[in-house]
Amino acid sequence: MIILYGSPLSGNTHKVRMALAFLGLPRDERLTDAAARQSGAFAALTPMRQIPLFVDDGFALRDSQAILALLAARHRPGEWDGHTPEERGAIMLWLSHAANEIANGPATLRLARKFGLAIPEDHAAAVTARILPVVEAHLERRDWLAGDRLTIADLAASPYLALIGDAGIDLAGWPAIHAWTRRIAALPAFPEMPGWPAEGVI
Repeated sequence: MIILYGSPLSGNTHKVRMALAFLGLPRDERLTDAAARQSGAFAALTPMRQIPLFVDDGFALRDSQAILALLAARHRPGEWDGHTPEERGAIMLWLSHAANEIANGPATLRLARKFGLAIPEDHAAAVTARILPVVEAHLERRDWLAGDRLTIADLAASPYLALIGDAGIDLAGWPAIHAWTRRIAALPAFPEMPGWPAEGVI
């Protein structure tokens, strides 16, 4: 049984939750708050004490992008991680955006505005203002971030963009991004999270 250590409000956890749900893989999801992450038992699994943490048959892996890459290679090789060198490069670009601009922009701004963490909002807002037009323009010309189908690029980049309302940004002001997040939420087996409900009809 796969164990997923995470949080219901964590977009990074939700990336992995979506992948497991779309793959039809059962999971034992364990709520892991900040206090739990300080335990010796959790540190033994991951010295970085971060979520999400994926454990399967004794193998433990942290970092949502790394876990998505693992699941794609195991269960959807080519389809989720690229059939060609060009597709694989494009997918890696979006995984990089997810870990950098999206994490340091919309995700960080959400932490400050929704959860009241003491984070420099000006920098996060500036990064957000740079990345949102890039994603919007990209999605105005296509349904998915890379190739003609859902890939781990979409899984990695989408949660914190679907949740920009939590950062005080109206998602309706970004119609291509809004349509894309709704497209993902309309997929069979999509797991809802607070702020990102399933969509029966686009």
